[in-house]
Amino acid sequence: MRKAGKFMDFETFKNELMELVIQELDNRGIENISLKFNTINSPDGMTDRLIATVGDSKMSMAFRLKEIFTDFENGVDMERCVDRICNTIKENISVIETKEGDVKAFITDYDQVKDYTYLRLVPGNSPVLKEAPHRKIQDMAVVVSVHLVNFSDDNGKSVVVVTKPLMEMYGIDENQLFADAERNSIANEPIVFTPLFDMIKHLVNEDNMPSPEDMGIVTYIATNKTGFHGAAVAAYPEFCEQAAEKLGGSFFMLPSSVHEFILIKDDGRQKAKDLNKMIKNVNETVLEPRDFLSDQCYHYDAKTKVLETGLKYDKAKEKKAGAR
Repeated sequence: MRKAGKFMDFETFKNELMELVIQELDNRGIENISLKFNTINSPDGMTDRLIATVGDSKMSMAFRLKEIFTDFENGVDMERCVDRICNTIKENISVIETKEGDVKAFITDYDQVKDYTYLRLVPGNSPVLKEAPHRKIQDMAVVVSVHLVNFSDDNGKSVVVVTKPLMEMYGIDENQLFADAERNSIANEPIVFTPLFDMIKHLVNEDNMPSPEDMGIVTYIATNKTGFHGAAVAAYPEFCEQAAEKLGGSFFMLPSSVHEFILIKDDGRQKAKDLNKMIKNVNETVLEPRDFLSDQCYHYDAKTKVLETGLKYDKAKEKKAGAR
């Protein structure tokens, strides 16, 4: 089996991975599994997946090929990549066989679903927006997702974005859909503001670090209670007002991922173009594609109560200064 390395292109990797997974499933005596490649519209964009289907089931397992390929390029052996996929397939066969009917019965009944709907923030050009009811916030968009709490496992949460056909089947309108999701989000996933310094200090376990406040910089992380899709707190009513009170005035919002924002108090020294360069660099070098939200920062003016892109704010500020 091929060792990890950087001498295989994505298409070659994809095909070899498929062949080896088929062989390993056969070696383990796992039958009735169909494999195929597919490109899926997901909130983070078009993604290449390896789809594993059990028999005639309408449910399937979808593996993100680009992320597996990245692991391979970063040193994970092909054998390990194949092993992970086959382990996941083996662990979920019985789940799919026994829970498919339960999932269908749950997701199609709004009386059951309504208490498990939550707001979710996605990129403004996400493919799901073609089918999903949504509301724009600058170049981002808010959708509603259903948390399948009884069908999730230790590997993560299972969520489904509500589409227009699904909403119509529920017999509700967009206002009710978003009102219910907002209520659940605020009640069960309240806003959490954490000083950035506290988080960094916890991660590096260093007592003598100078805090950003010591250097005249006020920074917070804004997310929700669980930290899962926590950037959605930006869509909560009065989020900006609460953040301004916490930071002590106007601030910049940096979308570090779909799970949180970094908030920086506007002390007049920051430039949106510089913040945007930092955001773009992190998005391209650190962030997983599925966690991408935006390449630009936003600014909230505590006096005028206006939220806009950082570039728009800077441009208006420069124009105002030039008119003096």
